[in-house]
Amino acid sequence: MGPEQNQPPSLASLLENLAALQSGADQAFASVVQRFPREVACGGGCDDCCYAVFDLTPIEALALALAWRRLPRQERREALRRAEKAAAAFDRLSAQALALPAQERIAAFSQARIACPLLSEGRCLAYAARPLTCRLYGIPVATQGASHSCHRSHFKEGVSYPTVDFGKVQAELGRLSQEALALAPLLGPQRRDLARALIWAQSQALTLDALGA
Repeated sequence: MGPEQNQPPSLASLLENLAALQSGADQAFASVVQRFPREVACGGGCDDCCYAVFDLTPIEALALALAWRRLPRQERREALRRAEKAAAAFDRLSAQALALPAQERIAAFSQARIACPLLSEGRCLAYAARPLTCRLYGIPVATQGASHSCHRSHFKEGVSYPTVDFGKVQAELGRLSQEALALAPLLGPQRRDLARALIWAQSQALTLDALGA
């Protein structure tokens, strides 16, 4: 094994691989919209996905943190204030959900509504770097053998539609996350909700600026 094989991947190559995965998700979304335009409810002014509760893999947290660091200072400050409020709301939700049976716990998280800290006056401040969950929200997605889509969509039960296997998406994100940890160990292996990804970004500002230089 040559010494070059022991080197961690570059940030550029990691972000390129993530961008390829994002592009695939965007293409899948566009294909479903083209085939089923009446069923997909996404459109200008719709921000339903911006209130969904989910967490990020390390590679997505890193990419989003880097994108957040490139925002104007005032936008970063405002997003960080919203992130602190969202993190507190997420903690309250988690405490309540943990007291519930497993199925009810899943429902509690899926039905929860917490505004994304990057949502500002109806637009996403980091739209180009938005997570895979955001990119696929609105079309049928399969997780753990069950298919689901946005509650505002018009997909009918019992009808077969093209469905993205989110398990495969998560597996690839997991692989990229392992490579990201070799490059930035302070990232840590844990998943973070988006609010905490921004709070982490603030705490690691110098490290992120060095990585993104």
